[in-house]
Order: sequence, then structure tokens, then C-alpha cells
Amino acid sequence: MSVEKRMEELRQIEIETPEQLKERAMNEIELPSTWKVSNETRGMIAQSLNIYNTKHGLYAAIPMMCKGDLCPYAEVCPLLEGGMDPSGSRCPLEIGLIMKRYDEYKDEFGIDESNVVDMGLVKDLVDYDVQLFRAENKIAMQGDFIEDVVVSVTENGQEITAPQISKAAEYKEKISNKKYKALQLMHSTRSDKAGDKLTLTLDPSSYAAQLMSQVASDMKPGQIFDADYQEVEEVES
Repeated sequence: MSVEKRMEELRQIEIETPEQLKERAMNEIELPSTWKVSNETRGMIAQSLNIYNTKHGLYAAIPMMCKGDLCPYAEVCPLLEGGMDPSGSRCPLEIGLIMKRYDEYKDEFGIDESNVVDMGLVKDLVDYDVQLFRAENKIAMQGDFIEDVVVSVTENGQEITAPQISKAAEYKEKISNKKYKALQLMHSTRSDKAGDKLTLTLDPSSYAAQLMSQVASDMKPGQIFDADYQEVEEVES
């Protein structure tokens, strides 16, 4: 093909605007007809896919909305204390925590971002860290993890209270247990790693041989090892 002919073909190609490209991309999204999705909704779906395809897209829903002085954690917020007010946006403190924890877990576990299962477990871990962050802030505001809880009311309407562990402390313990289970699924706790080392060092046959060797070394010369046993009747086939 000559250069002149190719240039003429290129002139005939209709150049699409960004809006046209976006509309074509929306129409190319394959969805079940039973969903009855309009083109406008397709555009929203395309936008949501772009969000989830970003590095931290899985964590988009985790940070809470900042409400400024009305935030339940306003008393301990260093941003508000410093004269900053990110009201109307997601909490910058939680976003920073999410990004930091994600990078730390990714490096610690050597996560392949294409591994959906591992990425899901890391998301759970990050989510638990954010919830623990909130619980710890609530405990810091209360100043104690013990609170007076109404246990009954007298006939005169007088409330009877008793000291109990605060809801924030209970919630922290609950989330801590969930995080620990997620870490176990990642096989990353010290006990998990110690168990791996033991398994790698001693397989069942080696472990049995080591036990027999230990027993033999403890026996005196000529001593007979008397073991308990049970006779089993042979079953005719």
C-alpha cells in the first residue's frame, strides 16, 4: 500500500470525541436484559467499574463521611483541632490509615493484586483496622472502658445501674477477634509460622522415629519395654 493511499484512509476515519468514546464504552458493557438498565445507568456502572479498578477501589466505601464538629469523634480529631475542616468529604484520617495499612499488608504478605482471595482478606484486615481505630477513639473520649449501665428500674421510676465493660470496649474485642481469624486465614501469626516450621522439620514418620529413639535412650541395658496392647479379632471377608 502506498503512503498516499494510507494517508487517504486515515483522513476518512471519523475521530470520536471523549463523550462519544464514553457512550460507546457504556454500550459495550454486557448486562443481562432482565436488569433493564438504561444508557444513563450504564454510564454510572462504567464509572463505578473505574472506581473499583483503581488501586484502592475495594476500600471506597470504608471511610466515613466527615461531619466536622458534629462528628462523633470530633473531640479527638487532630484535623479539627488544627483548624482544618474536611466536612462533606470522606475522613482524611481513615483514608490515610487505609492506604498505609494496605501497603503494609501487601508488603508483609507479598500479595499479588490479581489474587482475588488474598485481596479480599487484606480488605477485611484493613476494614477491621479502621473499626478498631474508631473504637479506640471512642474509648479515649470516654476516658475509661467501664461505664454505668441501667440494669433495672424501680416502681418509682428510679434507674438502677451497675458498672460494666463499655460497648466500645466490647466492640473492640469483637473486631480484634475477627482480625485475628483473618490473620490466621493468611497464615501469618507467630503460632502459624511456628507450626509451619515444626511441620517442615518433622514429618509424621520422622517424629515417630525420634520418639522411639528417645525411649530407647532412656531404657537401661536389658530392660524390656512393656507396652499395652489389645487383641483385635480378624473379621472374615
